[in-house]
Amino acid sequence: MKLSVRVRGEWFQVPCKTGRETISWLGEEALAKFFKLQPSTLVPNKPETVASVRRTLGGAILDPADYIADVLDDNDFVSVVLDSDRPNPVTETAEVKYIPEQIPGKYVPPDEYMTLDGATLTPEDLMSLGKGLYKIRLSQEAEERVTASRQLVEAIVREKKVVYGITTGFGKFARTTIDEDKLEELQLNLIRSHSAGVGSPLTPERTRMLLALRINVLAKGCSGISLKVLNQYIAAFNASCLPWVPEKGTVGASGDLAPLSHLALGMLGEGKMWSPKTGWGSAKYVLEANNLPPIVMGPKEGIALINGTQLIASLGSEALERAETVARQADVVAALTLEVLKGTSRAFDSDVHKLRHHKGQIEVARRIRGLLHSDTHPSEIAQSHRFCDRVQDAYTLRCCPQVHGVVHDTLKFVRGILTDELNSATDNPLVLSEREEIISAGNFHGEYPAKACDYLAIGIHEIASMSERRIERLVNPALSELPAFLVREGGLNSGFMLAHCTAASL
Repeated sequence: MKLSVRVRGEWFQVPCKTGRETISWLGEEALAKFFKLQPSTLVPNKPETVASVRRTLGGAILDPADYIADVLDDNDFVSVVLDSDRPNPVTETAEVKYIPEQIPGKYVPPDEYMTLDGATLTPEDLMSLGKGLYKIRLSQEAEERVTASRQLVEAIVREKKVVYGITTGFGKFARTTIDEDKLEELQLNLIRSHSAGVGSPLTPERTRMLLALRINVLAKGCSGISLKVLNQYIAAFNASCLPWVPEKGTVGASGDLAPLSHLALGMLGEGKMWSPKTGWGSAKYVLEANNLPPIVMGPKEGIALINGTQLIASLGSEALERAETVARQADVVAALTLEVLKGTSRAFDSDVHKLRHHKGQIEVARRIRGLLHSDTHPSEIAQSHRFCDRVQDAYTLRCCPQVHGVVHDTLKFVRGILTDELNSATDNPLVLSEREEIISAGNFHGEYPAKACDYLAIGIHEIASMSERRIERLVNPALSELPAFLVREGGLNSGFMLAHCTAASL
């Protein structure tokens, strides 16, 4: 029988001649194979020992004395945890990190690249990067700006100037000057102390969006980051090495400090990380398995990595993209609902909507007219009630252009705010290399994207509210002239009774 065994992110097969070998033998054999395949530079000075052997799926610990054939199946996946993989019991939880499961074949690395310059990213671009459709590279102009801003930071350090976040502490400690030999430690301590988020991790798609957006902001060349560290962020994105970033912890008042700190923490080789090649594991070994070294930060680079509004803006962009799709679908659904409820298209006359000027209202009326009865595309339903005596339809049908229209206008407004935010310098202090100045200000504040997202929520709620009321008209026979709850053999079958209740609840 053969087993696929993982040691520190590397997978290889271990043949078992009879299956009567022990789990202890399997661990030692896997360890020997692992170091046999490593470059001599990665072989440790002191012997490594096996701490435990686990089933990869589920992580169950296997008894070292058990026979392989008794507890494992042919072609099973197994994870070997080395003694040196155990976390420090003082600084980490006492749980041994292991890869929960291998995820083969679900992620295909893209061949195409998207060039980021810090100025032209759109919400659609960010969604495409989140879905893993592109790798990232920097424009030449962005590289030049990043290099110039880093040179200014290095000059300040050489000249021993007192500048917030570079040669001083942070926040309340802004007046505390830090010795030159402690400047790198200052940045490392900042990342560790600010990695204080809680809750479930962001999905890989959302983490990719967050990482891509942070790269785009750093590409503006206003943060003082080194080109080396920025390129390491890009290399991690291109390998889909995604740090564990918890959903909760940001307040936006000083930017998304907690989530961006977790993003940086993984890049330092600390905390947890995911990649398609390894699944979840200790960041150090996930990076190693993808041939990526952990970043080493110089002065200013820690604060450069964590100041900004990229979590709010990336999640807001995702919500915007989804809302725009929903709003267009709602226009189509409204037209079809009007049709089956035998409503009139007179309320969507173009001359009526020109009198009010609102672009969204005019757009929705035109879209609904295009879907309803016309000489070019006649409708049998519309023809069937041409001569009825109904004067006008309910608001939920007649006023769709007015209500849906302002939602479309809201989405355009939100798109403008978020697109500006995606391409804004949100660091603090900001490095203005052309003026050879570093200015401490407040561009990190999340009020702009946060308020835009609040407005987005209000707008999309109106779409939902109108939709629920149209469902009520469809399922209520007193209003629809259709079978109750749109079902044959009512009583025996309940049809859409509870589907409407769910819509009302939402």
